[in-house]
Amino acid sequence: MSKLRLYFLLLVLGAIFFYAQQSFAESYDAIRSDYHGLVKSAQQQRQRVNWEKIIQRFERYVEQNSQSSNAPKALFLKARTWDGLSRASGGQEDAREAVNQYLAMAERYPSHTLADDALYSAGQIAENRLYDKAAAYRYYRWLTDQMPQGDMVNKARQRLSALPKPEVEKVPPVKQTAYLKTADSPRLEKIRYWSGPEYTRVVFDLSAPVSAEPNMLKGDNPRIYFDLLYTDMAPQLQQNLPILNGLVKRVRTSRYDEQRTRVVLDLNRQAEYKFAHLEDPYRFVVDVLGAPSRAGVQQPEPGGASPTDDSIAGILDTVPDQPVLHVPQQRKDQGIKLIVVDAGHGGRDPGAVGPNKVLEKNVTLGMAKELARQLRQRLGVKVLLTRSDDRFIELRDRTAYANKVGADLFISLHANAAKSRKAYGLETYFLNLSKNDQAAEVAARENGTSLQDVSNLEAILFDLMANAKINESSRLAAEVQQAMVAGLRPHYSRIKDLGVRQGPFHVLLGATMPSVLVEAAFISNTREEKRLTSKAYQKRVADAIVKGVKNYAATIDQVAKR
Repeated sequence: MSKLRLYFLLLVLGAIFFYAQQSFAESYDAIRSDYHGLVKSAQQQRQRVNWEKIIQRFERYVEQNSQSSNAPKALFLKARTWDGLSRASGGQEDAREAVNQYLAMAERYPSHTLADDALYSAGQIAENRLYDKAAAYRYYRWLTDQMPQGDMVNKARQRLSALPKPEVEKVPPVKQTAYLKTADSPRLEKIRYWSGPEYTRVVFDLSAPVSAEPNMLKGDNPRIYFDLLYTDMAPQLQQNLPILNGLVKRVRTSRYDEQRTRVVLDLNRQAEYKFAHLEDPYRFVVDVLGAPSRAGVQQPEPGGASPTDDSIAGILDTVPDQPVLHVPQQRKDQGIKLIVVDAGHGGRDPGAVGPNKVLEKNVTLGMAKELARQLRQRLGVKVLLTRSDDRFIELRDRTAYANKVGADLFISLHANAAKSRKAYGLETYFLNLSKNDQAAEVAARENGTSLQDVSNLEAILFDLMANAKINESSRLAAEVQQAMVAGLRPHYSRIKDLGVRQGPFHVLLGATMPSVLVEAAFISNTREEKRLTSKAYQKRVADAIVKGVKNYAATIDQVAKR
């Protein structure tokens, strides 16, 4: 073959390859259309692969059309797809990737009209789902400083006014060898702890932000330690704090050298742990994971102050009138194997009382038994009830029971009430900070406390975020609420969807599995009070919740976490 013919053949093949690429290139409108189809389909959203395909298509479009006017839009929708995936999967890693994608869009196209939307979305994820107020503040501030003409500026300014301004940590240069003690030096103010059925939490309260990196020493005397740079110890700090709960022996603090204060957690056995740095107020939280063993459990010396007086355990500490529940041990497997169903109230606590003197504790017990029956029969799972008769059980003992038996889900059943007898509808709650006054009022009623107590509880609720399955509970609540509304509307008139809400409910505190509180109807409404006493209504509520659990179980299998 002559060189001329070879050159001509290569030219033809190159042209064919070029036009083939062009013919296979997707349009922005086609990908956007499929994206909107995905977000409208609850069924499609349950499979991770559907999200990933859209992400890859937007990514490919931006690579091939970087100069197109649609490239910034595609990059923004790529971030939004990650955002949607993170909500479907409940994974914080997916949420962090969504933040990264929003930031990447804003950095690459800072003058585009969607850049401020990207930064605001990043701030919302950081604030409400990653619980990183400092990062959220930075993103909102970036928006207001760099994009003052954006349509999201006013919303960003509102969030900035509601968030604490992060303090800049002032750390002397590393080369400095002498410890400088000044009035402004950070202080380790207090050490608090709380022992749950599956972990021990130790909280270190600080006067200012401090950097720290934890380390684990293995062997016969395992321990976790970290150093606080240029940090003083408060005069009243207990430097040798015994815990002696079978998992953690004690917490020791001492001056290690001129520059560092060392903190040591002595363990009875090697264990996994989580370390978190929280703000407002500043504190380190160390969760040592594992159930305490009998060996090594001792009582602190008499006369000492209880270190848990101001913890969640102290706030919820009351004397139950029933003996400690005997619970079987349950092996933890993948998927949903065991569900604990909680009938709200009971015994000396009647709950809300209807216009015709129907008691909430009775209708919740009826619904709980029916729900347990249907879950066993239709899903083949093991179901345990927190109570099967009219007895009083402390709120905190209910989730403690679920934790100890190794439950995979916790469902607490209730009947709502309001001052106005016209109020009606269905709603499902999960544990979080209440977003409105109505949610706070429901939490106060179910907790048996005042609104002020709810406010005090919210102030320390962030200390429980590491172990509460917030994202998973949110998804479970959404599936249950959707199934209840869809299941009851064909059979009853005036079924109002009050939606999924969040609030600081005592009965959900401390749960280490996805957990929700269902308000099946308003017992204060005459029409709904009558429904609550009906076996048919109780069966249909149970049927709907089973469908919601089944749909949630599908998301566990199909929306895989990375």
